[in-house]
Amino acid sequence: MDFRQFQERYQKSPVEHYKHSKANDILVSVLVQTYNHEKYIAECLDSIIKQETSFNFEIIVGEDDSTDKTRSICFDYASKYPERIRLILHSSENKIKVNGIGTGNFNAIYNFYAAKGKYIAFCEGDDFWTDPFKLQKQVDFLAQNENFSFCYHQFIEKPTYDVMDFIPLDQPKFDLSSEDIINLKSHPQLSTVCFRKIFPQLPEEILKVINVDSFILSILGNYGPAKFLGEITPNMYRRHSEGIWTKNERVLQLQLKAKTFKNLLEYYRSEQKTEAARGIDRYLRNINRSLFILYIKRKNIYSALKLTRDIF
Repeated sequence: MDFRQFQERYQKSPVEHYKHSKANDILVSVLVQTYNHEKYIAECLDSIIKQETSFNFEIIVGEDDSTDKTRSICFDYASKYPERIRLILHSSENKIKVNGIGTGNFNAIYNFYAAKGKYIAFCEGDDFWTDPFKLQKQVDFLAQNENFSFCYHQFIEKPTYDVMDFIPLDQPKFDLSSEDIINLKSHPQLSTVCFRKIFPQLPEEILKVINVDSFILSILGNYGPAKFLGEITPNMYRRHSEGIWTKNERVLQLQLKAKTFKNLLEYYRSEQKTEAARGIDRYLRNINRSLFILYIKRKNIYSALKLTRDIF
């Protein structure tokens, strides 16, 4: 699916590009997706603007029609840094729903296609970087090691007071093989990742899942292993009650995860990538087994029985 096809199929309302100074020598595009992040977006953008590099980079801010002051704050930053920030203003009419849940998928995919850089980095609007040389270190590594598809580093979770029953996320701190990445055995946090824009197009299946980051990482695994860079200071990853993942309870989380793997399976089968499809299928069955157990515990026998054919 190229950019034109994406727009024809999913753009229902015009997308506005805020005025900016055009630059043609962009090496890295930093993609920022933001929605209702008025408490966090300034810290996020400041941490990117403060990056010290020997190359030019752009910050593409996709503002997703927030109901708070996020858009106003983004206007201020885009006006102050027109040579650095490209502000893209979205309409809620373009939001793509997954399992009835509004997502930032349109925003994220639009940002991806808008990127001019040879390399891509992400920073969600409620996260922030702490190492001013993060981009320089990651680009230096990728430029010198073309066999690696991406590199990543550590993060620190920063739960807010409204997150109940906080359980830290697992995070890898080692190099990852192509197989591990494709099968999502280990899952680096997206705001720590920097990769080459190796694939100019994205499969349409990616718009049917809530875990767009998982889909992107799995695809990257087809282009080589990943390097863990321990010398980069960890970035801050916020967990708060309004996070699209945090606010959904366990059954729905597993259902959404299963949907991600199901669409990955369909994608790899359509691409005739047999080994990748086989690995994804194994993990999908494991997810469905976990769902089956939860359904039984909650006495949801009908849903449990429907899953049996996807387990064995």
